[in-house]
Amino acid sequence: MREVRKVLGAIFAVIGLSTLAAALTMYSPLFMDQPMKVAGPPLFNTLAVAYLLPALVLTAGWLRIKLMPAEVRIAMQGLSGVLVMLWAFAAVRHFWQGPQGMPLANGMAQPELYSYTIALLLIGGGLFYQSLAKRSAMMRKVGLFVIGAAVAKVFFIDISGLEGLTRVFSLLVLGLSLAGLAWLNRWAQEKVEPKPE
Repeated sequence: MREVRKVLGAIFAVIGLSTLAAALTMYSPLFMDQPMKVAGPPLFNTLAVAYLLPALVLTAGWLRIKLMPAEVRIAMQGLSGVLVMLWAFAAVRHFWQGPQGMPLANGMAQPELYSYTIALLLIGGGLFYQSLAKRSAMMRKVGLFVIGAAVAKVFFIDISGLEGLTRVFSLLVLGLSLAGLAWLNRWAQEKVEPKPE
């Protein structure tokens, strides 16, 4: 019966991954040529069913199944993380663009760009806090990477819509933020990886 379960698990995995691949590409409201209406209010709509629900199922799977191979566990963790981030991105876009303005070809408004920056900072800050609570160096590096991505987005994308002294002030704040981030990383590294006596 173990071999039968392995075969059935492989078949179900192929079916599930194929469905997810279709939902992420040709059936995604972000990439379709013709606008596809997203049903429901923001946060509680068909985007949650398409992306957030599979992420929760994958998370429940790798948390519950203790004898899972490490490679499969890492793959499930990565896929669930990608689905959660895609859902958050699509939810923000749905909030600003409405149910029929989801395709990326429509462009992005400045408030929408700022919303993505705030979301990245919140995610990075949450990961950074969890890395201190769980003393995880890997989670700290991931959190710093997400915060760094938010800073890079501000530098290359968000500032392009500013002019004059507002842009100069934003660059000054960005530089101070990078210095503070470097100091915070060093402080957290000492907390997570204490020096031997």
